[in-house]
Amino acid sequence: MGLKPKYIKDKGYEVEDDFIDSLSELSDITLKILISDYIDNNLKEYPINELTTYVVGGVVIHRDEPVYFAIEILRSAGEFLTLTDFHIIESDEYLDLINLKSYIK
Repeated sequence: MGLKPKYIKDKGYEVEDDFIDSLSELSDITLKILISDYIDNNLKEYPINELTTYVVGGVVIHRDEPVYFAIEILRSAGEFLTLTDFHIIESDEYLDLINLKSYIK
């Protein structure tokens, strides 16, 4: 029995349980808040794509160190953006996403 995705009214996107669970695995609450705020303030709209999801990278500075992450985004016709998954990644993976122009600016 799956739970219904959370909906963020003001921003027009939904958050799936897998995304929340993955973000919740981080042990540092300030890092969780920092990443959440970064996504909330910088996420843009993505075109409808019925065939695949978008994977975009981001970076925040936490305790004077960069923390790289990737999020998976689903955008179906007639739907809001849905944040489906979250992962901490290495700097090389983030640079690959930059080269693909697939990062949060």
